[in-house]
Amino acid sequence: MSKQFDFDKPTNRHGTHSLKWDKYNDDIIPLWVADMDFKAAPVIVNALQERIAHGVYGYTRPTQDWAQVVVDYYQREHNWQIKPEWLVWVPGVVASMNIACLALSPEHGTVITPEVIYPHFHGAPNNSHKKSYYQPMSTAQSRLRVDLDRLNEAPTHDAKVMLFCNPQNPGGCVYTADELANIEAFRAANNLIMVSDEIHADLILDQDKQHIPYGRISQQAQDNSIVLGAASKTYNVAGLACSWAIIANDEIRSTFQKAMHGIVSEINPLGYEATIAALEKGGEWRAELLAYLRGNRDYLAQEFASIDGMDMLPLEATFLAWIDVSGLGLDDAPAFFEASGVGMSPGAGFNDKNYMRLNFGCQRAVLEQAMQRIRKALAAR
Repeated sequence: MSKQFDFDKPTNRHGTHSLKWDKYNDDIIPLWVADMDFKAAPVIVNALQERIAHGVYGYTRPTQDWAQVVVDYYQREHNWQIKPEWLVWVPGVVASMNIACLALSPEHGTVITPEVIYPHFHGAPNNSHKKSYYQPMSTAQSRLRVDLDRLNEAPTHDAKVMLFCNPQNPGGCVYTADELANIEAFRAANNLIMVSDEIHADLILDQDKQHIPYGRISQQAQDNSIVLGAASKTYNVAGLACSWAIIANDEIRSTFQKAMHGIVSEINPLGYEATIAALEKGGEWRAELLAYLRGNRDYLAQEFASIDGMDMLPLEATFLAWIDVSGLGLDDAPAFFEASGVGMSPGAGFNDKNYMRLNFGCQRAVLEQAMQRIRKALAAR
């Protein structure tokens, strides 16, 4: 198949007030926050340019047609039949997690959350003065996931909300049907509301794996869950702040929407335009992106396999490598790698200081340069 899109083409994000690139000076390659360096799909750029040409960017109401695009997308990509009225538009999945903790968890109650997870999972309960219980994790078969044998250790007497991430970030695990069935049995037995962050659902790298939306597990799971999604990570439009929450249960949805009122801002018109263009027309670009990311993943896996003291977990999804650096015996791993000219996310921020997270959503040449720097720094120790 001939390629339409050039993911090797260099991009220069300096001077764009980029969170990712402005963190460091020019001596450090930024491979941290989950933000790719590829230009958005041309169909998205064209949709934005057309909307910008109108010249007026006022408050924008989502249409039924847009809701239907999301409905069609879930049916086509994930074999899940949802209804337009279940859809709640929110500027971001982190906002949705916070709303769920605020509105659906009892005062001073416990929110169950994975122990090793990206930082907002641990921050959301605290933001609404709730307690967090960190679910133990397992690395069986080199897959970082919730430990299914320890689910019942969670204190559930004052818990109503359970936070979940599939695909898992960090680690990139894609939960299987059997794993999800175990988690759903625990949720149902304890009458919890599952809040499932599935923002990386369209970034499955292993071609024999399939993402299963939490609401697709069973009717009971659908009626007691909030499934969060967005085009932002897959199509690199996170700065346009547009996501959705799928809430089939009328009572849960009403409570969620009431909590949003006066707190959560309107979504800007460009966020809607980018999202709809991505879901409707971005399939070919995504297919080539996935092929490129697989190549980057496989390159890194091969590189780290040859470095003593660094162990990259096999990655089933996402563009975020999870690397065990404990074997290097470093006193301050993040500082060491930054001094080497490579800026990664410290594992401590995800609740495991033995690891670093590396964003490989960038040009291969950038990764090659980063690996040269890492090798040189380790050789000079």
